[in-house]
Amino acid sequence: MHLKIAPLFALLLAACATAEIGAPPTAPPPPAPVSAAQRHAAVQVDARTFLPAPPAAGSALAQQELAIVRGPWSEARRQQALEDNAIDPFAAFDAVLGEDFTAANYPATLAVLTRTGRAAGYAGDPVKALHQRPRPFVTDSNITPCIPDEPALRASFSYPSGHAALGFAWSLVLAELVPTRADALIARGYDFSWSRVVCGVHYPSDVEAGRTVASAAVARLHADPEFQRELDAARAEMARLHPN
Repeated sequence: MHLKIAPLFALLLAACATAEIGAPPTAPPPPAPVSAAQRHAAVQVDARTFLPAPPAAGSALAQQELAIVRGPWSEARRQQALEDNAIDPFAAFDAVLGEDFTAANYPATLAVLTRTGRAAGYAGDPVKALHQRPRPFVTDSNITPCIPDEPALRASFSYPSGHAALGFAWSLVLAELVPTRADALIARGYDFSWSRVVCGVHYPSDVEAGRTVASAAVARLHADPEFQRELDAARAEMARLHPN
């Protein structure tokens, strides 16, 4: 996998190198405000202000990304990608935190992860509407998604990945709650988000943008008093029920 990703970043560096050296930076105009209909109530960041545009359709970089999405992927990894399609932080992270890591056992943790997932998962919607990037399996009929190919999925847009955003955001918060397992939790969050590429429903740049959105959303949540209260309750719960 790493051998295929390397050309992608080489192209990114080459693209950056074409910019005129010494040219004064030009700030883009501020985006128009997002209407209440576009912004979910849980969202506290405007991802349009910090996410760049995705690679242009048909560009060399877009072709490199398609090659990565095509794989090949093992059946076991495809099965993991299918399981990671579920919006369930406990199923996503019980491999790290143990079989007793369930919503029933950790209600305070459920509350803070629910808030986190909504804040991160919906934050990219205005960017999706702005760029309207088709999903990989829509662009390339040789790519078969690991989840049912339904009209609603085809009609939705690819950049950034909301699924990757919420999954990576969960990992960031769980790493705070269980710092002794932080490395494993972040690694699992990274793998969870990469499942969207394996599944054929997102490009690598969609997933990377989703992780950026997750980081921004979680950082902003820390300034929210209600989130802080929920985080404290979840931290106390974790210390009591999952001390290690």
